[in-house]
Amino acid sequence: MERASPHRGPIRWAVAATGAIADRFAREFGAVADPGAELAAVGSRAPGTAQAFAARHGIGQAYGSYEALAAADIDAVYVANLAPFHCPLTKLFLEAGKHVLVEKPMALNEAEAAEMAEAAEANDRFLMEAMWMRFNPLHRQVAGLVASGAIGEVHRIQADFSIAVDFDPGHRLWSLEAGGGALLDLGIYPVSLAWWLLGEPSAVDHVVHVGPTGVDDDVSLLLGWETGAAAVLTTSIRSTGSTAARIDGAAGSIAIETRFHSAAAARLHTADGSTDLTAEASSLHWQVDEVNRCLREGLRQSPDHPNSTPRAMLARFDAIRADAGIRYPTEPPRP
Repeated sequence: MERASPHRGPIRWAVAATGAIADRFAREFGAVADPGAELAAVGSRAPGTAQAFAARHGIGQAYGSYEALAAADIDAVYVANLAPFHCPLTKLFLEAGKHVLVEKPMALNEAEAAEMAEAAEANDRFLMEAMWMRFNPLHRQVAGLVASGAIGEVHRIQADFSIAVDFDPGHRLWSLEAGGGALLDLGIYPVSLAWWLLGEPSAVDHVVHVGPTGVDDDVSLLLGWETGAAAVLTTSIRSTGSTAARIDGAAGSIAIETRFHSAAAARLHTADGSTDLTAEASSLHWQVDEVNRCLREGLRQSPDHPNSTPRAMLARFDAIRADAGIRYPTEPPRP
């Protein structure tokens, strides 16, 4: 991976948006390892909201527009808005010379993700999707065990992320305008887990149920690889599921407790017996540590989560949504 000049001195971070995930990001930023990293600014479309967020988290600068935030003296921005805003805001900050960590899904579709990656390259800036699961200690431990052959060749993965959300057309998960649906918001976790451990699948089959607002509210996926491995993945906003994951191999298995995407414990089963796996608690700060590490090393993408991964996943999601007849309002009409 090509390198640029390493970042020296402080890394001044900002958060764009003031919702629940931004609030959690600000709370957990204090655990970031780099002593030169600082959460220095927040931006919102409303000055009052930004000022209240800044006061709540001890942030020095508050901006009442994203354009003002883009012009501020900061180095990196966490884009925490709803998915339809990920592409335009990410491009705004990249073109203003800021590095960007953008909340998952990286974009609504592969075309937007491509635009964002091109903007990062054109402006020589770092860009990464905030797939925080990829950097949580337990999940890295599990991935390391799989890679080391601790459970032999992986034959099957089962993972679910299904949470029954009361039907409300105005709720972001039930709203097409907000980029809602189960697949992009919840299903991205089981798909990411399987993709991480086995690479890009050679085949993806699906069953999708479309809810009354036009979003996918229940999705079942069967992923296949040329090795013969398979993944059975489920996600829903109308059903309650296990929210657990299991990785089965020729010589053992690993079970990740509910909710698997943020778990801090799992269990390794082999012929020698069972072993409890524990790690430091999941947190949004681990992904910030990765961004800071990359900036200090002059990297413009994370080698552990390059931009090609969310782009390829979104291309698969595009095909699933097209087959189900699901289109977000900001997307061009299909032929």
